[in-house]
Amino acid sequence: MDVIKLNLARNCLKYLIQVYAIRRIYLPYYTCSVVWNSAREENCEVKFYHIDKDFLPTENFEENDFILYTNYFGINSKNCKNLAKKYPNLIVDNSHSFFCKPLGLASFNSLRKFFKVQNGAYLFTSKQLGQVFDVDKIELQPVSMQENYEKFLKNELFLDSQKQIKAISPKVEKMMNDIDFEAESIKRVRIFKQYEKVLKNFNNIQLDLNSGDIPYCYPFSPNSEIIKRKLWSKNLVLLQLWKNFPKSFVESEFLNDTIALPLDNAEYAEKIIEIIN
Repeated sequence: MDVIKLNLARNCLKYLIQVYAIRRIYLPYYTCSVVWNSAREENCEVKFYHIDKDFLPTENFEENDFILYTNYFGINSKNCKNLAKKYPNLIVDNSHSFFCKPLGLASFNSLRKFFKVQNGAYLFTSKQLGQVFDVDKIELQPVSMQENYEKFLKNELFLDSQKQIKAISPKVEKMMNDIDFEAESIKRVRIFKQYEKVLKNFNNIQLDLNSGDIPYCYPFSPNSEIIKRKLWSKNLVLLQLWKNFPKSFVESEFLNDTIALPLDNAEYAEKIIEIIN
């Protein structure tokens, strides 16, 4: 597969819709709304599907359907592999899994989800548009939600306004060349395991970190109101990835109130663990 370096993960999906002339695509309910909107902006019909406690689709698709599957939290590569064998037109959203190898018809990731860069995404596909895109020239100071909540939200709102497919910024490319990927991988796995040791018995989500998976976050859905109150009473910045589900949705049983605990901040992890203990 070729790698195409673009400005945003959502624009990778737009690229794929264009290059494969996708007129209808199946998307999970449990994903960011910008994914739905990006497909619709390309005049692509969106069909939704549910996922079960193993993060697998609850329905079967036709063999030639185009399906977007999210590698949730960066720990569901096994699901990606199995689905890719079953559905030749599977597209893998690796926004939560920078280190995952390309799978399916195509896949893409998000650099800013893992590293302190303003934006950028790598799209892996064997089919290209043959089009030269304008180079992204935006200038943002990347910050995490924990560092500066107000600035983080401001950056997110600005990126939401970037609808045009562009080539990755040279500044971002240079920053990526300076990253120690092995050290980042080791740190993320270590902090994930620290969280799991303390939070496992309080988590509605049953987690299984497979060998080779490098997680984006530790997803924590507290199964106790006492734990919830403890966390929210300490005035820590807590990231809830997406909105809660209605009670009629199967996902509500294990995903509501899910907090994405970061894996790039050891001090923050220590605070969370201290609160729970």
